[in-house]
Amino acid sequence: MNLPNKITIFRFVCIPILLFTALLQFRYHWTATFIIYLIGCISDKLDGTIARKRNLVTDFGKLFDPLADKAFMLAAFLILINLGWHTELVIILMMIREFLVAGVRMAAAVEGETIPANIFGKLKTLLQMVSAGVAFFILAVLEKKGETVITSAIGFNPPDYLYNYCTAAFWITGIITFISGIKYLKDGWHLIKTK
Repeated sequence: MNLPNKITIFRFVCIPILLFTALLQFRYHWTATFIIYLIGCISDKLDGTIARKRNLVTDFGKLFDPLADKAFMLAAFLILINLGWHTELVIILMMIREFLVAGVRMAAAVEGETIPANIFGKLKTLLQMVSAGVAFFILAVLEKKGETVITSAIGFNPPDYLYNYCTAAFWITGIITFISGIKYLKDGWHLIKTK
């Protein structure tokens, strides 16, 4: 297994660690969550860059790199929903998009085709990473100030600005995510309509 694929597998390993640091109460657990999240996001950029520069692009990487991204980001958003931000509809939209795109890409792979990432897909990834990352960073800062170490909706009273930020960020990200899914569906429609 080459280095980029090992980094992709590493991102899968980051998921249970991210959940552990976020959901279990211990001193500076939000700081640990933010650090693990940052490492996971950096690994996403790193594996693709190395694969392209060293000509190490593989079928495994083409399939599992986006799956690792989807699983990692879904875990991050579910952590934030656990805090009581009721944006389940946004998560449902995101999940519909991710399953839709995964299906279209698998259909393309069977036909020997590759559907390249589009601008909306790249923007979606950036927005997802930044929106969740900022939320984790704010939680880490609040924790350091001693304002909160609560890990569930019970007893958690986030500042209004954090609640408003997460609500807006989730919806903007969710809409861009869904639009990018429609674009992928359009690009791969010829693979579906012929079946």
